[in-house]
Amino acid sequence: MSGSEIRALMALLDDPDEGVYHHVRSKLLEQGEDILPLLKNRSSNDRGCAMTQSRLNELMNGVLEQQAHAGLKEWAKCDTPSILEGAFWLESVCGFGGDRTAGEAVFKQLRRDVWLELNEELTALEQVRILNHVLFSNWGFEGIPLSTQQAKHALPASVLCEKSGGPLGLGILYWALADSLSISLHPVSVSGLFFLAYVDPTWDHSTGAPPIWFYINPFKEGEMLSPEELQDLAQDLDANWTPARTGVHQMMQQVGRVVIHLCEESGQTLTAQRITRLLQGLRQF
Repeated sequence: MSGSEIRALMALLDDPDEGVYHHVRSKLLEQGEDILPLLKNRSSNDRGCAMTQSRLNELMNGVLEQQAHAGLKEWAKCDTPSILEGAFWLESVCGFGGDRTAGEAVFKQLRRDVWLELNEELTALEQVRILNHVLFSNWGFEGIPLSTQQAKHALPASVLCEKSGGPLGLGILYWALADSLSISLHPVSVSGLFFLAYVDPTWDHSTGAPPIWFYINPFKEGEMLSPEELQDLAQDLDANWTPARTGVHQMMQQVGRVVIHLCEESGQTLTAQRITRLLQGLRQF
């Protein structure tokens, strides 16, 4: 579609006829991400009509959702998908989300700071102490009280940029950081809570359940628990609990469910609906 045709369609956004708008919306969304700068420019320069602004916001969110859907489709095809990458795509459709580029820059620096302290002679406990020292002492990351937790506190760019998060947001960051440095941590869910299991690095996947040396609670500044301690804690919450690793795709669904729940609690229903559609699409990939 030519530039003049796009401008003509955008001029029709002021038309009060909903039928005209739905036709225009369909045609503009077909242009994909190329239309986004034009929509943003129109939105920032034309604030006279509430109806037009609402339509521009809907179109911009529609383009972002299309981008996220396509991004998640490619993400799901990876042999070893990154939880951070997937969660960034979920965050991209949230108007309250953090800036991905800034978040990635913080993550890169965090990883470098941990990497500089690591060496092949360190024990598992020493590796985790370095992670904890860099994240919580040097950088000052902290947990948000559950009573004040918002959806952004479960999403990576917001957590990285604000240096604070809920159990899931800090857990994802901790896991992604360890995974990027080949530290043998794997996520484990306990009645909605998030822990990481330090698994024997020499474990052969074909030999059954992995030997777990200890657990970590990222929400409590990387507190370490023995398998017996976590078992006692877990059974207080769920008498039938058994330790089971959570895969990346399962964790993505959990992130999405938490964000949906927190959005619905705060009245952000349109964002909750966008995340719901993305999760539904993810199940089909």
